[in-house]
Amino acid sequence: MFSFNSTATLHHVTPLPPSTTFAQALEALHNHDLLIRLDPEFAHYETLPLDPSAPSTKRYKVTDHMHALPKGLWDSTVSFEAEMTNTEDGILWIVKAPLGLVQRTTWRCLRTDGLGEEDKKGQAEWSLVEDVEIRANRLLVGTVRGKCEENWRGSHGRFCEFLVKEGEGEKK
Repeated sequence: MFSFNSTATLHHVTPLPPSTTFAQALEALHNHDLLIRLDPEFAHYETLPLDPSAPSTKRYKVTDHMHALPKGLWDSTVSFEAEMTNTEDGILWIVKAPLGLVQRTTWRCLRTDGLGEEDKKGQAEWSLVEDVEIRANRLLVGTVRGKCEENWRGSHGRFCEFLVKEGEGEKK
């Protein structure tokens, strides 16, 4: 039987600033307010009550400005539920949006230098690794995939800028 549902996957890797430690990157990845605000289409958000069956998952109602969506598909703003769960190497972020869209994203801090340990100064080469799975109807998957491809460099860049600013603040 023909299905109108589809799935798309994306994988993006961005080297973190050289002075970034794993602990600094992880602390930033666990900063939900920071991550929500990295979205270039972000309008506002509010915290939702915890789900008793998943007490380690924080829930938010996020509203974005979505001017580039096909006319009539959504209003110019879209509100969706975001579930964010801290992991040992980053964060799992599940978005549940209108029209049955479910987007599962992980942002992880992973070593990229191929070495098994940090150098004598406590430094290593780290990268932000983003994996995205988008599930929805075919039209919506294509649109959301395009928005993700359009926005990831800016979001990763702002994340790296935050790390640099935090690193400079620690040196003072």
